[in-house]
Amino acid sequence: MPQVAPPPPRSTHQVGARSSAPSLTAAAWNRRAASNGLAHWPRWLRALPVPARPIVLVRLFATLFMALPGLALVIFAALHAGAALAVATLLLVATHATLHAAAARAEARGEMPGARAQLLDAHAPALLLWTSLLPYAPLASTGPTLMLAASLAVALGNAWMTARGRHRHWRRPLHTATALLLAATVAAQAPAVPGPARAMLLAAVACLGLSAVAQLRTGTRRLTGHLLLVLGSVGAAIAVALQIGTTNS
Repeated sequence: MPQVAPPPPRSTHQVGARSSAPSLTAAAWNRRAASNGLAHWPRWLRALPVPARPIVLVRLFATLFMALPGLALVIFAALHAGAALAVATLLLVATHATLHAAAARAEARGEMPGARAQLLDAHAPALLLWTSLLPYAPLASTGPTLMLAASLAVALGNAWMTARGRHRHWRRPLHTATALLLAATVAAQAPAVPGPARAMLLAAVACLGLSAVAQLRTGTRRLTGHLLLVLGSVGAAIAVALQIGTTNS
């Protein structure tokens, strides 16, 4: 009667592998925790200070949005709306992309912003709002166009005096005058803008205005003001696209 061979002994290698599996998993988890879950993110992003990461990402998104779809919007305006609106849209896209890129760069450096960066931060909402209203200047009468030009003159004069360190007690009155002129321009231009574009333009203007309020209350280090600026830029670009589409339909 044949004898049955005993079963082979268990491999010590398998036992060691099973026993070492929890330790390997724990080591991988510890490495993931040490990298804050950013192991597969770009090195430059991992090197940023933690409070600056969301601000840099938001402003980079706005820069890319205004540079890529914004360029397509300029070409679309040149093909379907004429040279005047195309130039105004190009100025809108270039200004918004430049200011968002400068803000992202200043946040990525992680240092106290210099005098030039502080000057851009202080006047960014007014510049963004002014370029957002520029494409609608041909639709309105002469009065809103003159108010838009006056708001730019006051804003540039305020920026020049701030950069030269002169008439510091005039900063707040000049900011107020710029805001009132821009608000009057919006109120005069809005009835001449088509319905969908008007709603989007007013939403963009509201975001840019609230960003200025957030900047005055909490400074430029909070995410809220940056997010409102980005929403205002995106809304301004969409409003121009809606205006062109509504006019050609």
